[in-house]
Amino acid sequence: MAVEHKNHCCGGHSHAPAAASHNPGKAIDPVCGMTVDTASAIHKADYQDATYYFCSAGCRAKFLADPQKYLKPKASEMPKAADPGTIYPCPMHPQIRQQGPGSCPICGMALEPMVPSDEPSEELTDFTRRMWISAAAAVPLIILTMGELVALPVRDWIGHQT
Repeated sequence: MAVEHKNHCCGGHSHAPAAASHNPGKAIDPVCGMTVDTASAIHKADYQDATYYFCSAGCRAKFLADPQKYLKPKASEMPKAADPGTIYPCPMHPQIRQQGPGSCPICGMALEPMVPSDEPSEELTDFTRRMWISAAAAVPLIILTMGELVALPVRDWIGHQT
């Protein structure tokens, strides 16, 4: 199962699943994450006694400009460890609760830590933003289609053909 990869540095191409990175002769491009065949790789660079392979000249150039940016994981990407004793419920089956991580015996989903926080959830913030954009886009459509039912002569102002 190949995944279509569209990145500004590489153009459109496909790469193998992440599991392919554990195969001998395969490497992960540190810039875009694509699996690269080390035997046929054209673009490579040596840095701190290690050889890195790239899918394109663009990825190689970005890496050489600032290697540490691509070799050190960002603090925001690193998962935060939950405190010992944290309860983990299933997002789909709240009745399933256990101490410590695991998977739901009903659906198999990963259990999520139930951690109280005063900070807004990044997922909730993104969902809220998309909801308000969708609502704003829906208002003109509702007025155009249902305006006549509440005595708004919108179609008379714009015209039926428009």
